[in-house]
Amino acid sequence: MSLEQAIHRRWAADAALAALLPPERFTTGRASAGLLPYATLARRSNRAAWRTAAGDRLDETEVAIHVWHEDYDAGRAIAGRVEALFDRAAFDMEGGARVVQMRRLDDDAAQGPDGVWRFTLVFLAQVHWPPPAP
Repeated sequence: MSLEQAIHRRWAADAALAALLPPERFTTGRASAGLLPYATLARRSNRAAWRTAAGDRLDETEVAIHVWHEDYDAGRAIAGRVEALFDRAAFDMEGGARVVQMRRLDDDAAQGPDGVWRFTLVFLAQVHWPPPAP
């Protein structure tokens, strides 16, 4: 399971966030339909913070979650719930991997010329990957 898949799974499992923006309106990469509101997830960078002789490692991955909405208050509510769900969060992934810590690095809100609001939350996720099975 990738970090992106784990983030999608966590989004879908949170009833409060799913009520604000259903998980099928949250995609990795560019939004295909573009119908508002929607959210996207983009990986910005990844680096191995450490590795052991046993084969496990800790990666630090920067991701951005963008929320697009025509209504500021509704978009802000979604962004607020995203922050509450992921900032300072730790959660398990399949295969023994674990997000040890995911913390917010930055956030921004901007209104485009078309009047659509874009809320951006940038997170740094520290992911522990266990050694590969023999």
